[in-house]
Parts: sequence; structure tokens; C-alpha cells
Amino acid sequence: MQPQDLVGQTLGHYQIKRQVGYGGMATVFLAEDIHLGREVALKVFWPRPGETQDFLRRFAREARVLAQLDHPNILPVYDYGEQGELAYLVTPYMSGGTLKEVLRERKAIPPSEAIQLVSQVLPALQYAHDRNLIHRDIKPGNLLFKGDGSLVLADFGLVKVVQGEGGSPVQTISESGQSIAGTPEYMAPEQIQGKAVPASDIYALGIVLYEMVTGQRPFTGDSLLSVLMKHANEQPRPPRELNPYVSPQLQAVIQKALEKEPQRRFARPADFLQALQQIGNPSSNAGIVGSRNNPASNPGLVGAGPQSSQGGYGPTLATSWTQAQTQGIEPAGIQPGNSGFNQQGPAARTVQAGVGNSWQQGPVVLPAQASSPATPPPPVQAWGMSQTVPPTLTPTPPAPQKRRSRAPIVVLLILIVLLAGLVASLFLTPIGSVIFGPHVVSTPTPITNGVTPPIRGGHSPTPGASQAVPQTTTTCPASGTARAAVMAPLTLGHDPTIVYLVNEIDGSGNPTFGTVKLYDTVSGKKTELAKTNHTRVEEAQVSNDGEWVLFVATVAGISELRMVRLDGQGLQTLFCAPSGTNIRGSQWSLDQKYVIFDEFPQNIGGPTVYLLNIQSGALQVEVNAPSSGIALLPRTWLDYHRVLMIGIVPNSDAPPQNIYVLDITNGAHQSLASTTRVFSSSQQCWDFDSSFDGRSLFIAQCTYGEPNGSSTIVQQPSDGGAPTPILSSSTLTFNTVRVIDPRSIKLLALASDSGGFGAGRGDPAHDGLYLLKADNSAPPLRLTSTPSTQFAELNAYSQYFWSNVSRDETLYALRLVNLSNNTYTLEFGPVNGGAPTVFASISDGTAMSIAGWTTT
Repeated sequence: MQPQDLVGQTLGHYQIKRQVGYGGMATVFLAEDIHLGREVALKVFWPRPGETQDFLRRFAREARVLAQLDHPNILPVYDYGEQGELAYLVTPYMSGGTLKEVLRERKAIPPSEAIQLVSQVLPALQYAHDRNLIHRDIKPGNLLFKGDGSLVLADFGLVKVVQGEGGSPVQTISESGQSIAGTPEYMAPEQIQGKAVPASDIYALGIVLYEMVTGQRPFTGDSLLSVLMKHANEQPRPPRELNPYVSPQLQAVIQKALEKEPQRRFARPADFLQALQQIGNPSSNAGIVGSRNNPASNPGLVGAGPQSSQGGYGPTLATSWTQAQTQGIEPAGIQPGNSGFNQQGPAARTVQAGVGNSWQQGPVVLPAQASSPATPPPPVQAWGMSQTVPPTLTPTPPAPQKRRSRAPIVVLLILIVLLAGLVASLFLTPIGSVIFGPHVVSTPTPITNGVTPPIRGGHSPTPGASQAVPQTTTTCPASGTARAAVMAPLTLGHDPTIVYLVNEIDGSGNPTFGTVKLYDTVSGKKTELAKTNHTRVEEAQVSNDGEWVLFVATVAGISELRMVRLDGQGLQTLFCAPSGTNIRGSQWSLDQKYVIFDEFPQNIGGPTVYLLNIQSGALQVEVNAPSSGIALLPRTWLDYHRVLMIGIVPNSDAPPQNIYVLDITNGAHQSLASTTRVFSSSQQCWDFDSSFDGRSLFIAQCTYGEPNGSSTIVQQPSDGGAPTPILSSSTLTFNTVRVIDPRSIKLLALASDSGGFGAGRGDPAHDGLYLLKADNSAPPLRLTSTPSTQFAELNAYSQYFWSNVSRDETLYALRLVNLSNNTYTLEFGPVNGGAPTVFASISDGTAMSIAGWTTT
């Protein structure tokens, strides 16, 4: 049964009206209590196959505990029940929205108001802890506003009932079973290891308070794994550096709540509350988010009047849902629009409410600010960043101004006509094709279904001698611009060689050195290509010709797009993202002409997709930041002019949604509507890759289970045609798939029934790396076994075959991470079977990852 099948049905005496949210194992509906004639929120749980009886037993036990909670700042449970294989909780249908919605619209909250709001939650948390309950999922989406503006703590769906004094009879964890549960951005280090304690909730609420006063979370990253590692190893940036209106006393309280060791935090929520009450009267100005500069001159000033906006979103972690997922209710969609408060009163808008983790319900009205000192004041739009478009690209017409006379309109129309003519000349004349035209492939290979088969990895060693790279620079280009790459040929050898990244940290978790390295699998020699102090390197990928490495370096808080040649020459910076934004999803085209990437705001705002011509340095906005709904993140180039994109919901915990094809020949300033959707999915466990010729997609979908999960892998045309089944397994949970040969017969697939955390929900006995045959000529061949304490991962940045296997297709490379002791291990092994070889292992928290393969 699908969730939509329940709409119109009755569970108990609750008539289901519509779905308002979903999660990994539950769906939230708006329902009507037909006995009392009132609207309620109905959270329906979906046990996984084979676990129904055990789940219902745990559910009934925990539901009884939750139903006994009686506190004015805890969302009450009206009822619970079971019907068939389904279980459900009934709670009030809250109309005030969530703290998450307020932060999305206002970006930051004045410290005085933040203290007041958190002070309402802490007594509720103390009440729960006094009853031996650990919430384990405190976050803005689970803090709901009542009609009077006060906050209530919701969603005890991941609650852990611990052994109390005197031998409490209840000793279990949540309905999710024996797993690491929670939302990664708010998880304490010990919770990441599956050892949640009451102080874990204090840590999570400290994260929430940090986010309220600074407008951003202390730990973000390109993957859930990187976020978890930062929680375990790095110290958060002091809040006063992000908002000077945060008092030293409040900063000290936040930092104590965020101590890595549980015993160094506040002993009880009551102690946390007392510390806040002793601060006094902090500033009522929200201050500046993301800058140390003068408030009067910074565009990120919050609370100082209307700001320009490019959307109401914040950052998301969308690249690692194939490896990890949270437990709980996720948003069904985001519809923030430009709603808020107007002169006539509060405006209706879509908000989140209820007992789910960040689930949404229909349009409601926010309470008026005057109703309570804690009521959210009118939202201030998040500031947007303008970009300077180089003159060689499609000009962007100026924004229309308020009409004052007819003459300026006539002039504006003339300018638009002239600009349109210039646009046409750029794309319809030889000049346009020279400046920014698509790469034309001269090949006898016929074009099938509109797809020009690309040449992936078809390089050979450069003839003749290598040439020295002319002088380069790592300084940032002017804001909003980029520079052309400086390149020279390099003669390569024949030894299969792994390119990998090493990120070292100091005792406080701050980056010390970020290094791009080589490992020759024949000689065993290790070589440093680029090592930079106080830098973290990520998003690395090897070029098609195997001579260059493109990567993103975070230097002094600035995200830079860099490249370096395989002999260490030519280290250079091509583009720097503005302060407060990150480069994500960078993908180098097959012809090595373009790089497409997202510029993601660290605070609130949707991503803008940029296209960089590294041969000319021309930079343009390829896809505008969305004002609502789904945004696009580059995944891999399908051919020379089309890019496979995944849909993401910014500022949410929702998994990637759907696969889209973006055609760069359609020009600049595109939108979601100008792409082609070729696959639809909102599941939490799915992954895909494309064939060498760009004509097929290979898609894996899985369901985690206890003890065994299941998965299917299909092949479908890249234009979205009917799929052909390749594999269906009731015991293997394939959550990653990669194509590794030109005929698209051999696939590498990672199985992880533990949900990506080692000791997780399912039985890790089948976890590991497998070789699959798309033509079903052989059963899956297990290449490695993943220990229950470890997490295995193929290349996280690129999907070209040389990102995961050697250029001769004989060797694979794999990363293993042990979250319990922060050990990173890199290994390689033969694709056709055999023992792997470990070539790097570090246990001091230094992070390593695979960037790809070349030859030396």
C-alpha cells in the first residue's frame, strides 16, 4: 500500500484528508476526529517487511510512555493505535508553524528573542529527562509555535527510553530499532556513535540556539558524512564572529552547550536555563550574519529593513543520501514564496507543523507579533548576491524600475531590443560559437536519439616531451568573474595511479593542511601535488586526459575552484565564491572545456548554477536560483553539452528528488522548467550512473530492512524511456551503482543494509562492494566485505569511470570510514576478485577520499 492510498480511508475513528509530510518509515496526514469533529495530525508508521510484530510491540510500549507526557511545552499525544500492519499516533494539528520556517524567512533572530524562545523549550526537556527520556532529534523543524506564540517540543518519534534509577522496566530505543538515529546537522559526537545520552539533547539545542542567533548552522558540508565528522572533530566558529550583537556571555553559554565531551556540557537542561537567565538583557538586534564587517555597510544586515532576496532557502546535503539517511518526517515540498506579515496583519503561508521531523501542512496564519513577546516578528527577506556577467556572455537586462514617465519606458524597450539583437548575434553567428558555443565532435559515430556518444577516458599518453606550465596564480579573480585556465601538455606513464585527498586537522578540529596526492599502485610511491596550509580540499576529479586534477579548496573560509597538473605544476585558482557561499557539485565536462557547479549560500538562499568556460574564463548563470520548490545540483555530464542534474529541496532534510537533463546550448538563465525530467523518485535510498555513450541510465533503488534489505537495478534510456530490469534482490541492499566499462556490461555496486552507518538498522553480513554484470551473464561477485563498524564509499565527487576504476578497468579504489574512532582507510583491489590492498590508513581524524585514477 502506498501513502496516497490511505487518503479518504479511516484509521480508528480518524478520517484521513490529505498527506502533509513523509519520512523514512512514516507519513503524516491531516485527518478529522469523527467523534469530536476536530482536525488532528495523524502520523502513520510503515513497518519494513519482516519486522511488523517486533515493531508493533516496541511501538505500543513507547506510545504508552509518550502519551503520559503532560507539559505545556511538549506537543501532547491524543491517541495511538494499530490497524492491520499499520501503527499511528494522533497529535494536535498545530497552526503556528515551526521555528524552521521562521529561520528560513528571517535568517537570524535577535539574541534576546532567541534566549526567550529556548528558555521555553528547556523546561520541557528537563521534564522529559526527569522521566528518563532522551529526545534525540531536537531541531528547528521539531519546535512548533502555538497560537499564542509560545514554543512546544514535538516529535518524540526517535525518543530513547533509558534505564532509570531503581530499575525502570523500559530499556529500549526508538521505533527505528537499534540504529544511529537523528538529524546529522544536530547530532552530538556520542550520538553519531550510537551512544546518545541526555547531554546529547543539550548539544542539539545548543546547535539550534547557535543557528537562531547567527543565521547558520555551525557545521555544514558537501555530504552527510562530512557533517558528522565535523561534529566529532571540529570546533564551531565563535558566534560573535558571525553576529557581533551576540554578547560574550551568550557566546560562552552556547560554546559550553556544544562541548565535544558530554560531561563538559551543562549537566541538566535546568542548568542550561539558569545560565541563559543570568545573561541579563542582550541586544535586540539580530546583527550581521556571515561577516565581521561594519553593520551599516554589510548587505547581510538582518533587522535593518527590507533586503533584496533570491529565495528563501538554506543549504542542503544532497549528495550522500545513497549512503545515509535520517529517521523521521521530511518536508513534502517547500512553498515559502514571499509571504510574511503585511500592514493588514499576518499573511497566510505554507508552514510546517505537527509531530513529524520537518513535515509540512497546508496554508495557515502565523500569530500576530503583539500576541506574545516570543511571537516571531515580521520576516526579513534574505539578502541576495548580484553577479557581474562578463561581456562575452548573454547580457542580463536590468531589473525594471518603478514607472515615472513614458520616456524611460521607451528608452528601456529600445535597449531591450538592442540587447536581444546582441544575444542573437552571440548564439546565431560564428562569433557566438567561438565565444561560448558547444564543442563540436568530428566523429564517424552516428548520432542516435539526439545523443552524440562522448569519448570517456579514451586518452593516450601525450606524445613528445612535457611542457612547463606558464606562470599561474592562486589569488582570487575579481568578484563575480573567473579566469581562463593556464595549461600545458604532460607526458603520462603507464602505471595505474590513484589520486586522493588528505585533510589534516589540529587538536581543536581546525584544518591545518589540505593535500592532493598520488599513489602509484605498481611502485607504491606517494607524491604530493598540492599542499596548502589552513585549507580543506574537496570536490576533486581527474580530467578526461588524466593530466589535471580539478578541486575545490576552502581557504580562510572562501570556497575556491582550483586545478593542478599531475606533476604538481600549474596550481591555480579559476574562481572564488563570495563570502558566505560554497561551491558544490562541480563537474568538469568530457571535452575539458566547461565546469558546471552550484554556488550554495551558507545561510538562507537557493543555489545558483554557474557554467564556466575554462578556456576563455567566461562565466555565466546557467540556472537561476529558484524562488521555491526544487533546485538543481549537477551530478555528471551526459555528453558534450548535456548535464545530468538531481533535484534537491534546499534547507530541508528531504532526499534527492528526480533526475533532470540540462542542455547548455539553451543558453543562460534557465530554470527547472527548461530541463527535461527523465526519472522520478522521492525515495531515500536510490542512486544512478550513465553509460559511456550517454544513451542509458542505470538506476538502483533499495529498501533497508531488518534483518535483510532489498534492492532493484534497472537500465533505462537517458531520454526517460521504459526501464529494463537488471537485478532484483531480497537480501542485497545496493545503494550505489557505477558503470565501469565502455560496453556498459560491468557495474560496481555497494551494498549496505546498515543504512550507511555500519552498525545500523539491518544485518551488515551482506555489506560490501560487488561486481555486477548488466547482461546477467554471472551472479553478483563480492569483492569486499564491509565490517559492521565501518562505512564504505566509492568516489563521492565524480561518476566518470576513471573516478572509481583504473584507466585499464582492472582495479577499483574504495574508502572505508570508522565513525567510532575516526579512522579513514583507502584501499584498492582487482575488479575481477582478489584481496584488496590498503595503501593509506589514518586514525587521528584526518579525512581522506578518492579523487580518481590516472597513469604515471
